[in-house]
Amino acid sequence: MQIPPMYNSGVTTPLYDCLRNPDHLPPAVINLEWFDGDVKVDPEVQIKYNLAIMHTQMITQSKTPTDFFGNPYRAGDDITTLNGAGQIEQTPHNHVHTWTGTVVDPNNPIDMSTFYAAARDPIFFAHHTNVDRMWTIWLNQLKGTHFTDPDWLNAYFIFYNEEAKPVRVKIQDCLDNTKLGYTYEDEPIPWLDASAKPKPRAKAKSLPSAPDPDQVFPTTLDKPINVIVKRPKRSGSGSSEEILVIEGIEYDKGNYVKFNVFINEDDVNASHPDNTEFLGSFSNLPHGHRMNVKTNKRFRISEVLEELGAGDYDRVLVTLVPKSINPVKINGIKIEFDS
Repeated sequence: MQIPPMYNSGVTTPLYDCLRNPDHLPPAVINLEWFDGDVKVDPEVQIKYNLAIMHTQMITQSKTPTDFFGNPYRAGDDITTLNGAGQIEQTPHNHVHTWTGTVVDPNNPIDMSTFYAAARDPIFFAHHTNVDRMWTIWLNQLKGTHFTDPDWLNAYFIFYNEEAKPVRVKIQDCLDNTKLGYTYEDEPIPWLDASAKPKPRAKAKSLPSAPDPDQVFPTTLDKPINVIVKRPKRSGSGSSEEILVIEGIEYDKGNYVKFNVFINEDDVNASHPDNTEFLGSFSNLPHGHRMNVKTNKRFRISEVLEELGAGDYDRVLVTLVPKSINPVKINGIKIEFDS
């Protein structure tokens, strides 16, 4: 969980990039929920947090292809209204980028910290290979599935082959890595059993006082916000898992943006990534150009509420905590059943 030595052996190697964050060079342990200004913890504690984060993202929050890959985005859709990224794209993908890169100026991130320049750092390719490996683990060990929508299967990209000739490659041609001629080494996966646990405390008899979402949103997230969200009533066998939806997240795609999300947590400063109350985060990797966009963020909460002993509550406390200085507008929060 460090930058491998081969990438940091000095300027004489082509794998070296001088624009990585100097505070995060070995022996620093990566923080998979990192934000600018984060406080360092003991390496062993950070590893424990990282394992819990991976379990949450790969298992608890990735039950369906939509969870893992993100919502559909089709030709003709409004590019300023995004449908929601997949769990892995935001955490750990975005956070590895921002942790590795350097931010000299918050409005001018460098190399791995920004979309347009990330591939200038050779470690970019190892990072994305590891994301591909996570995809393989999710499909095989965790029994995930692919989309069957022909819009997705037939979507294609143009690449140049070894003869410098353009070739069309469809997504359906790339779904089995063994057919592409490679496999990943079969190694132990330490996060498989590293599920988050509720923070030690006496079970609360009632939730703290907080307003309803309609009394708060829309608003700019410039300070922590608490709201009490009503849970929908089940309507028989057709109801399934509950999803917490952060609605209408508006931000500039050219900015670094991050906020954390907690459920039934009355002291967010005492909560950590290995606590069940910490649902995760929303983050945006700067894209190098300005564009105001709107999207949603979804979290599965049925298992989380059971783990917290709140399965019979008719309401939940949701807390949003900004972790970046760039403006973010939130238009609403609700709970719905997974369709």
